[in-house]
Amino acid sequence: MKKTGILIALIISAIVLFTACGDPTTEYLRQGDTYYDQGQFVEAIAEYTRAIEKNPNLVAAYTHRGAVYNARGEWDLAIADLSKAIQLEPNAVVNYQNRAFAYLAKEQYDQALADLNRTVELDPGATMAYTNLSWLYVHKGNWDQAIESATKAVQLDPNSYDAYFNRGVACYSKGEISKAQSDFNSALNINRNLAPAYNYRGKINIVSDNLTQAIDDFSKAIEIDPDMAEAYKLRGFVYIEHREAEKALDDLNNAIKLDDSDAMSYFYRGHVYNANQEFDRSLDDLSRALLLGPAADTKTFDPFRFDPGAIYLERAVANRGKQQLNQAVADATRAVELQPNYARAYVTLGELLIVNSDVEKAFTALNKAIELDPNLPEAYFNRAVAYEVFAIMTKNYNYYDQSAADLQKVIKISKDPVQVEAAKASIRMMQSKGYIP
Repeated sequence: MKKTGILIALIISAIVLFTACGDPTTEYLRQGDTYYDQGQFVEAIAEYTRAIEKNPNLVAAYTHRGAVYNARGEWDLAIADLSKAIQLEPNAVVNYQNRAFAYLAKEQYDQALADLNRTVELDPGATMAYTNLSWLYVHKGNWDQAIESATKAVQLDPNSYDAYFNRGVACYSKGEISKAQSDFNSALNINRNLAPAYNYRGKINIVSDNLTQAIDDFSKAIEIDPDMAEAYKLRGFVYIEHREAEKALDDLNNAIKLDDSDAMSYFYRGHVYNANQEFDRSLDDLSRALLLGPAADTKTFDPFRFDPGAIYLERAVANRGKQQLNQAVADATRAVELQPNYARAYVTLGELLIVNSDVEKAFTALNKAIELDPNLPEAYFNRAVAYEVFAIMTKNYNYYDQSAADLQKVIKISKDPVQVEAAKASIRMMQSKGYIP
């Protein structure tokens, strides 16, 4: 089952015990409360129903039966009873809280919002109402209102770990990483078994380049909740960064098994398959990722959101591996259309155009890459190759000088010793043939 990672504070009303005073409705209520406390919900409902049959205007019976329906997940019946209780007693806070919970469960968010606002209007100290308001505002993408509501909940109850969590999600979504981390730490200090908080903290550790700590956090989330697909996906991503392909593949397989609708799980797995030169599998996964991908959410800070440009670029690599050069060029071209300011996309496009014997267009792509990022050694290396190819095609040896100049730039700025040695070797080859001094 897919995990959202967002917490809703449960608001099932406390059942008030009644003392029998000769009134049969009171005895029905008392017996219903006893059954409720024992988890015998069917029997509790029967007792509350007897009380209602005896007195159709008995608010407590509707309140308590509505709470039991909530506990059973029978949301429509809960809403009906709690609405009747509100009709009979419009200022009873607990009925608004419980009805809001049923509305939240049914994803009827506008109705839930109205009930929660009414709750805090009647009772400014209703901590759970503020907590659920914060969750609701997170769901709606209203980050500032979520933070305001969660802050009120924390002020009322400093041990409200779900309020800290919800505020952390809102801060993370705004890109306020340090504030989010502080809130997730606070939530985990109160509740060490809060799997979604470990998951979010793991994401923050990736962004902060604390990859070992990120693995620890995702592993803890999985230990607590083995069905958390996103934790497997993101731990797989970190293993890719650590170049531990086998572990990455295991995690990504688990992520897809748990949630086969997450495009980025297929993207990451497609990347691993590319690295393993399993190009058919990579193409299958990357094409699947493009089919699944949602529309971009530009309101939310999320470095791990669906990224079609990156997927097309990865698929271009797979198509090149299959020697499907025209399709590879088409995918890389689509990538730069989607990411017009991403220098590495132009580098890949330029490299593929060289391989596909379209050197003039390759120059255009590589010049754009250097314009966007003048310190990208791959762009200079590939342009050096393009100059060399152009020299051979045109018999104009002056292009070797330009190729050598780009290779010298690679030697100067690259931190990859293999790349630097390749550039030096190319220069020595051109010198040995007399193309350059």
